[in-house]
Amino acid sequence: MNAIVHEEMQDRVKEPKGRRWNPWPRWAVLAGVSVALVVAVAMLPSGLGLFQSPGMRVLTQSVKAMSHLQTVHMVGRMRTLPGDNFELIGTKYDFVPIELWREFGEPSRWRVEKTGRVVVMDGQKSTLYIAAGHQAMNASPDAGFVEGLKPLLDPDQILQSEQEAASKGGSELSETVADGIITLTVHQKARGNFTDPWALNKSIAESDHTSVYKFDAESKRLKELYVFVNHNGGKIEVLEISSIRYDEPLAPSLFVLNLPEDVNWLRAPEEMKPSTVSFAGPRDVAEFFFKSLASKDWSAVQQVVPQNPIQDSIKEFYGGLQILSIGEPVQSGLYRGFFVPCDVRLPNGKKRSFRLAVRNDNPEHRWYVDGGF
Repeated sequence: MNAIVHEEMQDRVKEPKGRRWNPWPRWAVLAGVSVALVVAVAMLPSGLGLFQSPGMRVLTQSVKAMSHLQTVHMVGRMRTLPGDNFELIGTKYDFVPIELWREFGEPSRWRVEKTGRVVVMDGQKSTLYIAAGHQAMNASPDAGFVEGLKPLLDPDQILQSEQEAASKGGSELSETVADGIITLTVHQKARGNFTDPWALNKSIAESDHTSVYKFDAESKRLKELYVFVNHNGGKIEVLEISSIRYDEPLAPSLFVLNLPEDVNWLRAPEEMKPSTVSFAGPRDVAEFFFKSLASKDWSAVQQVVPQNPIQDSIKEFYGGLQILSIGEPVQSGLYRGFFVPCDVRLPNGKKRSFRLAVRNDNPEHRWYVDGGF
């Protein structure tokens, strides 16, 4: 291996001035590249000789084949919970259908949908709608509404971040060709801090997983994508994109989200009412939140929950609960906030355990409850 590296370095030194190949800027400016293809590029191991590998040659050819795309439509399924965020997976969850549309051009528009949740980016803003509770939220085009599926929509950003993650090691690549199909298999280690294993296998990035990409050998276009999570010595499929269609006209109505009149608007932390409470840390936030639910003080709940007004379903389900215990916050996986273990007795008498997600990584450093209840 040392000899191969030495020989390659010698060859690069001998290259005439002006012809030295610097692959990164060329890849960084490619627009309109197949969104799923970029994930495969990003997950490849880094190092000398990478761009000469057979797998990289296939990807390079695919980039060229798809550099003038007009539209992409993907159909598949994912092991997740209906209505929950697009990042969540679970090896024991049932499959939920997912669908993605993207229209390239100026401005670019896209839509991502699964049972109970949809996000539309109309070129000016992103709008999230959650069917349960008629919740909606407006944000910038690059808001993190689609979380784990974002790599399929933002190739210019995912390429660098995933390549940096892959450079830390743990990636393996293999390629086979049969019956006109090129199959590229990439093994990736879980990313994040798992001193506390709470987030392990709850997203694709936070799991040891295998991605299988299938390309048409003639057109070099991606045809299918499968992701398997390593679990208990076996592999469990958690994501399947079984249909990818290119350059078909997309109806303009796809990029318009008609919301119900009684929609409950969620707020970004910076849009919440000024806080009248200060917190020493995430445990204090969890304690304040559950105490406010216990006393049915909904104005206090709004101090840490970005809803206006607080949903009736939350009031009915949690109002008057009894706090049993609040544990010490932990961090796990890639989540930038904290998970606070909490046990409560609900008004209906049933005991429930939570890992309340609490964070303050916004520009205002305002503490708020991000989920988990």
